[in-house]
Amino acid sequence: MGFLTCLSAASFAQNDADSTSRRSSRNENTRQEAREKAVQVEEKLNTEIQKSRTYMQENQLSWFQPNNLFVGGGIGLGATSGKVYTDINLRAGYFFQPGFAAGLRYDFDRLVGNSYRAQQAGIFARYYPFRTRVSSFVGASINSGREYSKTISSDTKARYTSVGLELGVMFWILHRLGAEVSYEGNFYNKFDPALGRGKGDRVKFGVNYYFGRVGKRGVQLAK
Repeated sequence: MGFLTCLSAASFAQNDADSTSRRSSRNENTRQEAREKAVQVEEKLNTEIQKSRTYMQENQLSWFQPNNLFVGGGIGLGATSGKVYTDINLRAGYFFQPGFAAGLRYDFDRLVGNSYRAQQAGIFARYYPFRTRVSSFVGASINSGREYSKTISSDTKARYTSVGLELGVMFWILHRLGAEVSYEGNFYNKFDPALGRGKGDRVKFGVNYYFGRVGKRGVQLAK
């Protein structure tokens, strides 16, 4: 009886060891499969990223290369305290680095059905991370302006400073002409009480004309 008991215990221990070994083997196989899947996903992602980079390099417009000049303008629409205001904006820029431009801007705002109006001038910077026929951009500006309304006496110079942040998309239309739509938020250090809570956010529509690179021989038209 003692011998049979020992034999049974040894057999049970052996079966338990075999089961543990099989579980360990299955766990290792699962981990190996997971590692292989992760490697495959990473390779596929790198391939797609490289395809995107290649497409960008092959199809990017020469507009966004260094030494390019452009001018543009457009209109903007916004709302404040239930009132609508319009914006006419002009800009001129120069590309210092691929996709990076800086320049001057001018804005004229008017509140619809109200005597309030404002004009401001400043400097802006933009960066175009995608530079194909459909291009995105982010931008920032700092401006100095002056307000006019019935609540402001003619001998008072109601000056203000604003900072603008912009996000938009530009579309290739013609050989050297692009159209853009953007959303811009403006932050003012002060504004006239006639505006209620104050203006700031606006949607803008505009066009840009690209002259080409400026070199020793003058302006070379962009292709």
